[in-house]
Amino acid sequence: MPQLLYVLGALLGDGCVYFWRGNFQVWLVGEEAFTAKFAAKISVCLGRQVKYYKYGRKNAWFVRVGNAELFFLLESVRKDYSLIPKLIREIDPSRGWIEFIEGLFDAEGCVKIIRGKERRTPKICLDFCNTDLALLGVAREGLSNLGIDARISSQAANPPRRASHHLRIYSKAGINRFLAMMKTTKLTQPKQLLFENWLAKSRWGKSLLRDFPKT
Repeated sequence: MPQLLYVLGALLGDGCVYFWRGNFQVWLVGEEAFTAKFAAKISVCLGRQVKYYKYGRKNAWFVRVGNAELFFLLESVRKDYSLIPKLIREIDPSRGWIEFIEGLFDAEGCVKIIRGKERRTPKICLDFCNTDLALLGVAREGLSNLGIDARISSQAANPPRRASHHLRIYSKAGINRFLAMMKTTKLTQPKQLLFENWLAKSRWGKSLLRDFPKT
């Protein structure tokens, strides 16, 4: 089922595994919209309802699942990313990359707003950020298979922070294609308005939405 590929992408971004008191557990922590979506996807995979919960006093939520099969799948994929394209071909060749990349973007992505005094309309950029360059390389391969061009750039380590890497989509056509395919939780309502404004300007040379949010 394709939902498993979303779950895998999300866990590779924001997930972790624990072996506690004989139980194989998989955890995911994130924003409420993301964890709610993840819980719904993994519920389909497991055939039972999985709930999400508030994470203490922080502005975060979490999902905790006890499942040995998922535990070992995630561990195996982390050791060998070449398993990802194989799983996609086996599970759902038509939608597999879409589900996987949507999960990874919900976990590690950002709809970035680029502003400047010279810009009457803010520019949009889609940005995956992760310390694992190999994982972003797999995502780039998947985007290429979907007809979307993306570039990788890196930021040097600044101890104690590790080196970080970015996979970014800059072109209007690529961003429009990505957001048409994937219903990401990162495209909030204010950013949706900015995106529509930017896209309208790119098509007709001027903005059709004169007032857009300041944040």
